Amino acid sequence: MSEQTQLNKNGKRQGMHPNSRKNLDKGRVGNNHANKDFSITRIQRGMMGELCPYAKDPTWTWAYALAEAGMKDALTEERTRENLKDRIEGKITQPIGGDSEHPVYIINVPSEQGKQNVKRVMSGEGT
Repeated sequence: MSEQTQLNKNGKRQGMHPNSRKNLDKGRVGNNHANKDFSITRIQRGMMGELCPYAKDPTWTWAYALAEAGMKDALTEERTRENLKDRIEGKITQPIGGDSEHPVYIINVPSEQGKQNVKRVMSGEGT
């Protein structure tokens, strides 16, 4: 039996093997993780209004059952309590220093020439 060699449009064998990267990538178009059919978050958000079969009360939705479970867990788990507090009250921002009249600037300059230029500008010299 003679084996026939397949050639690409340029007359070469490159990319003709079924396991070549080009042929394997043909099935993948776009970002499959961002595809709405595969989005776990979209599915979970859609379930929040549905009745939860695992809840104590059969009339509870997933959202209500999860809220109650989170509140119960916060009674015994410090990490859950901190996360719940941050979500309800918002995270407290820690001041770095300075005030409205004298703000603090953080400047990252990797080159030595850039550092010298920043020092000149901060000291009031011109550019």
